[in-house]
Amino acid sequence: MDFYEFIEFLGKEALKDLMPAKIPRERMIEDDLDHEFLLFTGQLYQITPYLNSIRDMLERLERSEEMLFSFYKMGENFLWKLVKPKEKERFNSIVIKSYSSLKKKIDIGYDFSIDYYSGIIFHDLGSRIFEDYAKIMAKKLNGKKLVTIDPHTTYAVKVLYRKVDESFNAEVHHYTEFLKLPDVNQYADHESCYLNRYLQLNYGSNAAKPLASGKEMGCCGGPIEFVSPKLATEIAKVRINQLLSTGKDKVLVWCPICLSNLSRLNMAQVKDALELMG
Repeated sequence: MDFYEFIEFLGKEALKDLMPAKIPRERMIEDDLDHEFLLFTGQLYQITPYLNSIRDMLERLERSEEMLFSFYKMGENFLWKLVKPKEKERFNSIVIKSYSSLKKKIDIGYDFSIDYYSGIIFHDLGSRIFEDYAKIMAKKLNGKKLVTIDPHTTYAVKVLYRKVDESFNAEVHHYTEFLKLPDVNQYADHESCYLNRYLQLNYGSNAAKPLASGKEMGCCGGPIEFVSPKLATEIAKVRINQLLSTGKDKVLVWCPICLSNLSRLNMAQVKDALELMG
């Protein structure tokens, strides 16, 4: 089984429970449905620590797809009994803090019954599974007023689901429409490719911008971390050196994938924007 066959297999399995690689879906926020908006996390912050563990295994092992496939078939959640996700508490706390911060600004609640993974990884990796995945999610989210907290989920729900299902009419807002950063001029700004290039959202900060910024911003390596983890790490090193060239030793990110890829280098203090919101 090669990598892309493995991704197709994971995609078909994910259609059963709308979570990738049997990653457990955990309730962190109590249901509170009677509000104007609903928080839709798309589960990306929650699953990123698990994806990190997969990437680390891929980076270390030869014939890693076959080994991961073997672990996966051994039983429900076996892989996650063997491999423990790193920094799970930090990523989960970002989700909880985002909800608390939004509660202070808008009338927002939460519905666990619709808050599944967006399926964006299958789109990013070019899998035909994404269309089937998006159709299922579009039915769950149709007619809702949603606030999202990561760029990938925002793009999936705001743009891609509509391409798959023309009747999909959810109202989608990124949290930066409601929350504003404090003074972050001590940080270098690693902007979001999805927010900048594809969604063209105005979410500016006063953090220092490296030469490669705006729509020409550099990449954290995340898009290829499962295709070539070692190359993804080298790309992340190039990017963090660009950020450090601003003279700042702290890095601001807007995405859990960027947070993971740049933090793991231990070359700078990396903070997600949501960690800095009041």
